[in-house]
Amino acid sequence: MMTRLALATFALAATLATPAFPQEPLGGQPAPGTKQSVSNLEAQVAYQRAFEATLWAMPAVAIYRFRVGLLAQPGMADNVIAAYHGPLHTFHEAITPNQVTPYIAGAADLRNGPVVLQVPAKTPKAVLYGQVVDAWQATVADVGPVGADKGEGGKYLFVPPGYSDRTPEGYFVIRSSSYRAFRSIALGGASAADAYAYSKTLKMYPLSEAANPPSTRFVDDRADPLHTLPFYDIRALKDIYDIVTVEPVQPRDKVMMGMLATIGIEPGKPFNPPEKYKAELEKGIVDAYYYMQKLDTKLFASSLYWPDRHWSFVMVPDAQHGFNFVSDNAVEIDKRAAAWFFFTFYPKVLSDKAGTVYLAPIADSNGRPLEAGKTYKLRVPKEMPAREFWSLTMYDRATWAFVNNPLDRAGLGSFNKDQMKMNPDGSVDLYVGPNAPPGQETNWIPTMDKEPYLWLRLYGPQDAFWTKTFKMPDVELVN
Repeated sequence: MMTRLALATFALAATLATPAFPQEPLGGQPAPGTKQSVSNLEAQVAYQRAFEATLWAMPAVAIYRFRVGLLAQPGMADNVIAAYHGPLHTFHEAITPNQVTPYIAGAADLRNGPVVLQVPAKTPKAVLYGQVVDAWQATVADVGPVGADKGEGGKYLFVPPGYSDRTPEGYFVIRSSSYRAFRSIALGGASAADAYAYSKTLKMYPLSEAANPPSTRFVDDRADPLHTLPFYDIRALKDIYDIVTVEPVQPRDKVMMGMLATIGIEPGKPFNPPEKYKAELEKGIVDAYYYMQKLDTKLFASSLYWPDRHWSFVMVPDAQHGFNFVSDNAVEIDKRAAAWFFFTFYPKVLSDKAGTVYLAPIADSNGRPLEAGKTYKLRVPKEMPAREFWSLTMYDRATWAFVNNPLDRAGLGSFNKDQMKMNPDGSVDLYVGPNAPPGQETNWIPTMDKEPYLWLRLYGPQDAFWTKTFKMPDVELVN
């Protein structure tokens, strides 16, 4: 029986058609006639890896540059607090800061052990709002009224990744995902002098010295230049190298770390980008810059606050109402890069009614984008829905930084009412352009022929804003 079955199977196989030769397999190679599209595949890989690395590292590079620029100021170091006695000057280079409130900033390196930040309680004259961010600019702690201390003051203890020692009682313990942390604190006060005096009550020191804390050193380098903007040349890759050789690699980033190794960025080894492909690396970095500019143009256009106005609500969070852009399934690199390209120090979570809102016009009243060399007017109504105050700040669209100018003026707002020319009905006309319209010098923000990017900030937005019963007039072209 077995023999007959085997013979029958063999006979069936012999009757199948014999294929023609040669026969190509299904798949396994490109279609016939196709050729390699570029002459140098290694150069193409260098370009692509640099392009993607620039997008991937945007939040980390932006805060790293801020850290390096701050620590380069005279007298600055880790655990030293920079406390300016007044707002920033237009020659201070940073991504979309304000020119209203004085800033406090500091940096810490947790490789040397945990660090204590002692925050004072709010007073009738001053209050402190702050964030502490990690090396990827993710907020690890809010401090002040929106933080764990609820404005009552307290001691925050920041511990490094993997820290296993017992933490002492009496601290708000914050476990950082990175070794290097950065603090940015904005002050509100009855006067600049009150705010400045209040800032001097902060304390910052290593936990190892908590039994007898040293005096915190404060530096006021407001008169000195500040350079914190990211680079878009080969230095961008050097910054990425400096970040990844210090900070722990998170599981989400392992694929990118493998790609970085092919362009000379590898922990434990010297920075060694392939010199013969330097031009391709820099092309990738530059193209990533222009790609992010386009991403932001689309982002702003997609988030208009009033359907019949041209104002964009610029803080567009991820699905979790934060700004990490990491889901269960993906790291949304393009969305994250677009968000951090023009903004720093996002809140940990964007609440339904944020304490400060940022609006930017994507076009003038005729629907045309704002242009360099032209003059625009914005009429600010008398009744602005801002509990605290409002301000209009102008940046250079190319850099997202102030436009340095002889007036040292990057913005105007309700805090300038005594200096501005007001309309009879209580409204005020603000002008942005290369030259002040006749008689409007006090109401003018110089563009120095840069493409203007405007931010209208509302501090303490009121219900009329959230219900949209208030509508902001569009920017108007003057000439």
